[in-house]
Amino acid sequence: MVVRSTYSFVLTDVTGEKQYGYCRRIKSRDKLSSLPEVYCVLSKIGSFELYNNVLNRLEELHGVSEAAVHGFLNATISLSVPAPGSKVRVQQLNHKTGRMENVEIERPLDAHRLEHVELSKLLQWLTIQQVTILFGSVLLERRVLISCSHLHLSKLSSCVSSLATLIYPIKWECIYIPMLPRQMIEAVSAPTPYIIGAMSEDLPAIQRELDDDEEPLLHFDLDTGTFLKCYGDEDSLLPSKSVSMIQGELRSLIGRTNDDVAADNTAISNVFLTFMYKLLGHYKEHLIDFQGCREIDPETFVPAVRRYLRPLLDKVKRNSVLLHVHHRHWQRRRLRISLKTLSKITSLS
Repeated sequence: MVVRSTYSFVLTDVTGEKQYGYCRRIKSRDKLSSLPEVYCVLSKIGSFELYNNVLNRLEELHGVSEAAVHGFLNATISLSVPAPGSKVRVQQLNHKTGRMENVEIERPLDAHRLEHVELSKLLQWLTIQQVTILFGSVLLERRVLISCSHLHLSKLSSCVSSLATLIYPIKWECIYIPMLPRQMIEAVSAPTPYIIGAMSEDLPAIQRELDDDEEPLLHFDLDTGTFLKCYGDEDSLLPSKSVSMIQGELRSLIGRTNDDVAADNTAISNVFLTFMYKLLGHYKEHLIDFQGCREIDPETFVPAVRRYLRPLLDKVKRNSVLLHVHHRHWQRRRLRISLKTLSKITSLS
């Protein structure tokens, strides 16, 4: 049976440059074939919602004709990628009416925060405690492996992508593989922090790869809803006061979720965003010039935060993302916008 699914992957070359892949697996046009067909979009610009709109249109045209698919692709490729919050119009022949029509494709405004995330679904797939543990593990740049059956690739891809966005405005800069190819199983033994999504069918091979690996690993299996491997200190990753705040806010949101998925995603994301503001919101008071760049001064940055957050921040400050504020993903303009949003959220709560 062919299960329709949407998933993503990331290709990283030797220089660290990334290429993003967005896939839609659907039933073949050939009624006699049991094999699926997959449309895949590759781009150097990460924007799941933008390309998901393209994939939606391709799926609509899939049942019309191959000529309709190629016509839409050729018209789309000729256009420039829209800026966040903007749209592009693709002229497409309507094969039913024989007339040209404009198809609008929109790129979300807050692309870096809520791209390819289903946080409301995350709270259905995982318990609040499990989400909190995974959030703390990602924040501390640990090795995190998520597994799921190949029948639920959309679920796996969305879960991995959602976890990476929980630490916004920090951007995960370590190994990130939403869908681990079988030919790259050895990646799970990397000694560096990672977030990896793997198919459950590959777990025996993954286990063999990890047999001689002495590095700790947090492994959560979506099929069973359990942690298969842990570091052992998951109960103390975050300050108890912060855990109570995060889990209390999430519990209050579960009963208030509605049919507006975007609103639910934003509300859940704001819970973690508020915590990140309490942890990092004072950063610009502790910027110093170092070799022509602006960096956080760790000697003054940690003591300035609330006492109960200091042990956590002392660990976080060692993260590769926080050591250099001048990094391209921590440009002052973007971070200032993020923290301005955080300030509004805090003042309203």
